[in-house]
Amino acid sequence: MPVEKIIRPASIIFIGALIGWITNYIAIKMLFRPHNPIGLGMFKIQGLIPKRKHELAEKIANIVVNDLMSIEDIKEKLRNSNVSERIAFIIDDILDKKLNDVLDKYFPFAKMFLSPDALKKLKVKIRDEILSHKNEIIDAIVEYSEDAIDIKEIIIKNVDNLSLDELETITYSLTKKELKHIEFIGAILGAIIGFFQYMISLYW
Repeated sequence: MPVEKIIRPASIIFIGALIGWITNYIAIKMLFRPHNPIGLGMFKIQGLIPKRKHELAEKIANIVVNDLMSIEDIKEKLRNSNVSERIAFIIDDILDKKLNDVLDKYFPFAKMFLSPDALKKLKVKIRDEILSHKNEIIDAIVEYSEDAIDIKEIIIKNVDNLSLDELETITYSLTKKELKHIEFIGAILGAIIGFFQYMISLYW
């Protein structure tokens, strides 16, 4: 077989693969590049994500708030966690530090009739009574937090505050493997198109 009959189809297929790879490579890079608009006559070129960064931040915030995070889920998680132990520890600490002072200041006469053992039982009773309303306390705190803290606004602000270099680094670090696959697929499709172009050229 003459060498030229091998070189010509191989060259066409190789060039097609190269064009396919370069096309996908440029398309991926144009997700972020250029960061700032570049004027080309009547047109301006800017990376997709830099151009729509704030809109992207809003979309992420909406997904997190509406689909990924539920106030009821947070309440349920806290109810089933060891938060009771933490609350009990805080209450015990406060009572150990403050109960004697409160009795001395406001109920000195009553304290005269409270033995150390009775005082200990009083602390336990107060703690247990508070803990019996644990779920109501958790619900109140979470509902207040929902009203007082705008999670959506915080997410939007944090994404907006990310530099484009940081956002680009994060995106590529998370999707590096998949983006390489896209480049590779571009090369394969380009090679296939090159092959068909060669086959068509044989009959036209």
